[in-house]
Amino acid sequence: MRQELMVVSDARTMALLADPLKSEILREMDKPRTTAELALVMGMPRQKLGYHVRQLEGAGLLVSVGESRRGNCVARKLQTAARQFIVIRTDPQGSVPEDRYSGSWFMERCASAIREVGVLSSAAGEKGQKLPVLTLESEIAFDNPQDQQAFAQELSALIAALIDRYGSTSSGATRFRLLAASYPKLPDP
Repeated sequence: MRQELMVVSDARTMALLADPLKSEILREMDKPRTTAELALVMGMPRQKLGYHVRQLEGAGLLVSVGESRRGNCVARKLQTAARQFIVIRTDPQGSVPEDRYSGSWFMERCASAIREVGVLSSAAGEKGQKLPVLTLESEIAFDNPQDQQAFAQELSALIAALIDRYGSTSSGATRFRLLAASYPKLPDP
């Protein structure tokens, strides 16, 4: 079954995704195609594309989703293994910024969340289950930095109170990670 999101963190697969031709192949293989069909769409020789397709399949970025018959010929149909790929650097020796108010700390936390949710989503999908997640998203505007700081302090206190109220200390409880963040909104295009 095709995944919604595939987290890529190994250097070999990252290199494949960074290759412009392989990236274009992945875009074109969003729907099931044979290598011959891909060659027609991309206007390239099937043999040249076959090499790249085999590399992508070997890395798990393309998966077999059926066959196409034309007379006595049978060709495998391939498709991207996920609707979206996200590349996250994983460096167990890497340093995590200590300033929790810095952009680096925020990005490191988000990258960890994406990596963990990607692993958990894949495992849940293999079992035919949905991953129990909660996502809240909103926008807020502040007239001044003092209001922004007061909001952050009150939000932190409310979250701490909710954790105290509902959080379980039993060893058999299902544990969840909570990540609350805010950052300046990009201007509308």
